[in-house]
Amino acid sequence: MYSVKFIPDNKTVMVAPGVTVLEAALAAGVVVDAACGGKGSCGKCKVKAPAAKTENSAPDRHLSEDELAEGWVLACRCPVFSDLVVEVPARFDTASRKTGLGRLLRPVAADPFLKKITLKLDPPTLEDGRSDFERLSDALPGINRTAGPGLLSELPKTLRAAGFKVTAVIHDRELLAVEQGDTAGSLFGLSVDIGTTTLAASLVDLNTGAVAATLSAGNPQQAFGADVISRINYAARSPENLALLQERVVQAINSLVERLAAQAQVNVEAIYEVVAVGNTTMSHLFLGVDPSNLAPAPFIPVFTAPVSAGASALGLKINKRGRVLMMPNIAGYVGSDTVGVMLATGLDRQDGLRLAIDIGTNGEVVLAGRGRLLTCSTAAGPAFEGAQIRCGMRAAEGAIEAVAIEGGTVKISTIGGGEAAGICGSGLVDAVAALYQAGVIDQGGRLSRPENTSHLPGGLRERLRRGPDGPEFVLSPDGLVAITQKDIRELQLAKGAIHAGIRILLRELGAAAEDIDEVLLAGAFGNFISKRSALIIGLLPAVEPDKIIPVGNAAGDGAYLSLVSKAERERAFRLARTAEHVELSARKDFQEEFIASLGFSLRPF
Repeated sequence: MYSVKFIPDNKTVMVAPGVTVLEAALAAGVVVDAACGGKGSCGKCKVKAPAAKTENSAPDRHLSEDELAEGWVLACRCPVFSDLVVEVPARFDTASRKTGLGRLLRPVAADPFLKKITLKLDPPTLEDGRSDFERLSDALPGINRTAGPGLLSELPKTLRAAGFKVTAVIHDRELLAVEQGDTAGSLFGLSVDIGTTTLAASLVDLNTGAVAATLSAGNPQQAFGADVISRINYAARSPENLALLQERVVQAINSLVERLAAQAQVNVEAIYEVVAVGNTTMSHLFLGVDPSNLAPAPFIPVFTAPVSAGASALGLKINKRGRVLMMPNIAGYVGSDTVGVMLATGLDRQDGLRLAIDIGTNGEVVLAGRGRLLTCSTAAGPAFEGAQIRCGMRAAEGAIEAVAIEGGTVKISTIGGGEAAGICGSGLVDAVAALYQAGVIDQGGRLSRPENTSHLPGGLRERLRRGPDGPEFVLSPDGLVAITQKDIRELQLAKGAIHAGIRILLRELGAAAEDIDEVLLAGAFGNFISKRSALIIGLLPAVEPDKIIPVGNAAGDGAYLSLVSKAERERAFRLARTAEHVELSARKDFQEEFIASLGFSLRPF
């Protein structure tokens, strides 16, 4: 066995000979970016391990000669055959871009399933010999007159220590807890959006509906792969892997709970319910349910209905008798996060034709109008998250997030304003749109060859070069960040899938792009993408830019609404049941639409 110490986390793990550094990191609970799930194809899991560089690592196209000389290795391709100290580069994920709540489009009155009722009970006498629980339940008409052994074992002491003045905590008709004294003013819940990349949570005062605090964090499951297929495949290998994926996301949510409670100065024992949304895979993994059958056709989930569970059973550190509700999914790749978007935006309650899109590794699309609610999911791939892009990265400090070309001059903006370290999804869309407009990319997505650039200004010709993967265009002044032909193809595949899905839904409804009244962009990516660039590359249907409206983390909004309002929760359940799912893989016209959607079409404004 060998010792592997990770810095700056200062975590050490013992591993068997031949285990990779990435596997050691997973065992130690250290997050290493591994977008491809450890297949060696993305090059994102670079770590510094000088003692391993000569004896264990092989040259790799993702590592420059300078990096190899400095001791950098790919964690997934570096086996451990000695004690190692591994330096993991700092991660500056701007998870705060996806906050706990987006922009609520309408107010809602607080009417949660959770209630607290303060009682002053008469103590028992020889004349009144009712049992403690009977005495309590008699004062609470309408509740289920049953209780678990845990509550019953504590009840005698609680009643007598409080002089029979207590507060009952009730969830719907179930008695959850009995507390000493009057605690009615302290009643909190948590809404959580379990994203593939980011977790967003809000601590909510259920007496008022006010948000006490909101935080976001990266989903630690990213270490097992950037996309849901990678995680499904990892979970399918063994029950232990499935348990590990669940453990990691629960630990991350517990960390958010602790930080939220501290920020709001709330005792975690005052948090009695968690309402969560997520895509169908994330829903399964959060509950520890095997998602294996989601990967192959016909993409069958274990459940789509809402699932209620005890918080303690899932390992969530809220009140020990607290409840967790996983909101309903619609299909294998349309989850409760889409239900949350539909609920928050009120798509089913508005006149006209409205399109909602949540762009990520999967592009979930909802088309509402003419008395119908259609949904589909497109396998956009992880390009919008920066994965499978040579210099791609998530929206983090140093990522190029905006690109403009004026004449022969290229202007870039980075998150944080510093030097460019890579390019994120919004920057990629901007860059390709700008290159297309400037004539560096043709309508089919072909990047100009360095030897065929007479039509370009000198400032652009100088940025074209041949790299290890063919022609590429340099974006950063130091020449380290560039767009390759493969990057452009990855973006074409991603945007083509989403655009084709939108066209299929419009066809199903007998409508056209010009009939659309609004396009709602949900999620962090939708908040930061340039409308103009998205239209130029054909990511979105051809509508006027003022019809495109970012709605923030609408999935998180839906979770919040379902937490604070009985009526909204029941409406969400109805939306999940009545939505019509269009399975694109079963449509003979999808491939045709997909191919037709790959090219770029310049549209004037």
